Amino acid sequence: MILVVIITTLPNFSEAQTSISSPYSRYGIGNTDNLFNNAIQNAMGGLGYTYQRNNSVNYMNPASYAGVDTASLVFDIGFYSEWVNLSNKTYSSRGNNTNLSHILLAFPIGHKFKVAFGLMPMSSINFNTSKDSISTIGKYRESYLADGGINKIALGLAYVPIKNLSIGANFEYIFGNYYKSSTVSFPDSAYMYSSRVENNYHIRAFNFNLGVQYFQPLNNGDRIGIGVVYDLPSSFPTDNILSRYTFTTRAGLEYLQDSIFKENSEGEIKYPSTIGGGVSYERPNKFFVGIDGKYTNWSNFKFQSDYINTNLVDNLKISFGGEWKPDEYGNYFQKSIYRFGFSFDNGMLELNNTRIQQLGVSLGIGLPIKKSNTIINLSFEYLKRGTTNNNLINEDYFRLGLSFSAKDVWFFKRKYQ
Repeated sequence: MILVVIITTLPNFSEAQTSISSPYSRYGIGNTDNLFNNAIQNAMGGLGYTYQRNNSVNYMNPASYAGVDTASLVFDIGFYSEWVNLSNKTYSSRGNNTNLSHILLAFPIGHKFKVAFGLMPMSSINFNTSKDSISTIGKYRESYLADGGINKIALGLAYVPIKNLSIGANFEYIFGNYYKSSTVSFPDSAYMYSSRVENNYHIRAFNFNLGVQYFQPLNNGDRIGIGVVYDLPSSFPTDNILSRYTFTTRAGLEYLQDSIFKENSEGEIKYPSTIGGGVSYERPNKFFVGIDGKYTNWSNFKFQSDYINTNLVDNLKISFGGEWKPDEYGNYFQKSIYRFGFSFDNGMLELNNTRIQQLGVSLGIGLPIKKSNTIINLSFEYLKRGTTNNNLINEDYFRLGLSFSAKDVWFFKRKYQ
């Protein structure tokens, strides 16, 4: 059943991951925020570097796979739906989108090794804008479009060298497509030739990241957690297709006239390093609270032949959150898990001398399914990104996340039938 879900989902990941036209997704490799995390982490403001459980898969830190029980298999699948309002000082527009956020699977190999497998988006790109102008030959329109997304298939491994310490690594296969075009058209004329330049970038690459978790038990049974994650800087090779052609438009349909130029080439994307760390305090099966920080060196990002990175800057994200279970042996709602979170991102973009910052608040709940080891996790988020100052765009996001964490025995032979 798991294999069927993965196979049927994989083709959809090759397409664009969002139908919402965010102007900020045209920079870098698109939107790369916590949209693609588990609803558990999103409900806590993106917190996760020290989070380790035996009934869910936390992809944020590969060392967390060590929490999977020796005789258990954990399957985790998630979805999200978001509503966004884009506005400046004159106009506003709305949109929404629903998609799959992740498929994750973890299981043990002996007592000290745990393995995880995952499929999830890495970024989404969707940008579409146009501007009308007047010249001596009449009215013309300049249009710019960016579309596509980058996805990853990951194989994770965690190792427990000593009690309370785990180290892990994710080996990722990166794949996807990035499409960009610029068009000059004549909307009032059916006979004037319009022109378009298209760039298609096909990405196939490998990536690697490391993680460590350590938990210090206290005399009262509580424990302090420390987690560190490091994503190595990478180069993503690309196969590129550059096309230039002219066309005419009649009744809303485009008709190709001349293919002026087409060239195949190779390039690369220089992807920056990321380091993250977190500290947490928890009472097992009662409460968990922590704070994470993530620093990404976006100023080192380079796209194809770019020599200078003028818009991306180094950024820091801080997440604070936690969860609380009133009573593990109480009634249904006392056994449910309640989550909260806050986040601040000082922004990876600087446009018109303004940082594109983001603030977020979130809530969530984990609902156990009776007589099973499955939990339904819900997250509710509000994110505010950007500003209307300096001719920029403000984005207000309302997101609903849903994930199912299922735990079952692994290679268990029944004594009785």
